[in-house]
Amino acid sequence: MEAARDSMAALLDAGIFDSAQTLGCFLVSSGGASNEASIPMKAESLVLHGDALYGGKEFRRALNAYKQAVQCSKSIPRQATSTARISVSTTGRSPSPSSSNVMPFNENEVKSKIAICHSALHEYREALQEMEGIPSKMRNLKMNLMLGKLYRISRNNRVAAICYKECF
Repeated sequence: MEAARDSMAALLDAGIFDSAQTLGCFLVSSGGASNEASIPMKAESLVLHGDALYGGKEFRRALNAYKQAVQCSKSIPRQATSTARISVSTTGRSPSPSSSNVMPFNENEVKSKIAICHSALHEYREALQEMEGIPSKMRNLKMNLMLGKLYRISRNNRVAAICYKECF
């Protein structure tokens, strides 16, 4: 299964979203999340599948995949989430975990992807709620720009300016 996830990440990096969607459907449906070791792998597979759907402009389905990934991450036992985390690569996806006790993705990154999907669907209020759920200390440049854009769309220009100033 790890080889299939690596192949899917390579397909996403190459921009071959149709093939990545097919492989993502296989990854999500094949592994049962019955034991604790497979839950982080299922969450990572859901995030990759969501990335493939997003790349194929299927925002509603990507939104559902990302939300399922967040739900899976919340069902991971506390001891697994309190250990070391994997750093997110420059593409926004995390590499495959080498052990089952490592969080497969950054939950704030996934929340940001959920907000981007909501924004693509012109659901700005939901996107804003999702972005406001990310602590300000945990936001990166992309998240602050997105939050500023959402505040600007909702005609809250003063707060939008503050978000844009945090980018500098």
